[in-house]
Amino acid sequence: MNITNPRDLVGKDVVDANGMTIGTIDKTWNSWNKVNPGHFFGVRPNEVTRYDYFRGTNKLVPIYSQYIREVGSTVMLCKTAEELGWYWKRTFNFGNYTYPTDDLIEKPMYDRNSSRVGTFYGWFESDGTFKNYGCFLDPYLTYTWNMPKNTLVPIPANCIYSVTDTITLDKTLDELREYWRSYFTHQ
Repeated sequence: MNITNPRDLVGKDVVDANGMTIGTIDKTWNSWNKVNPGHFFGVRPNEVTRYDYFRGTNKLVPIYSQYIREVGSTVMLCKTAEELGWYWKRTFNFGNYTYPTDDLIEKPMYDRNSSRVGTFYGWFESDGTFKNYGCFLDPYLTYTWNMPKNTLVPIPANCIYSVTDTITLDKTLDELREYWRSYFTHQ
């Protein structure tokens, strides 16, 4: 759905395709996707969905604007809580280790030289496959690189080098900046 002012949705209840309230929109970020521009919304799950569909987490569940069917007094999704929970419960395989996707949410991200890049906050999937993960860039980098603020930038899954209490990428800051230049128009 085309949403012209995403900040108006912050605080609204989110209802799944079956009419069940799953939580409340807590944050919004712009998407990097130029083909289908939109927004990511961080939904704070309520007690029922938190335990039944989202592993008991208190973290924000990322919802892409394409999942929104209509906006009124509530935000109605075109997906069910079960469908959203399926992606939330998926795992990310790295070497001999498997990480639940929800463990990656809110982890700090660093480049291969140990420079802080940002925070892991979402993903973009298509046909049941994760296409890109989303990194919320540190404000220092958006300012220095003259990039849009409040935007999740894409991190291809194959760029992740290691996962511990942080996520380390196999690229330097300069390589990442060049990669993201293809997504943004600089003034």
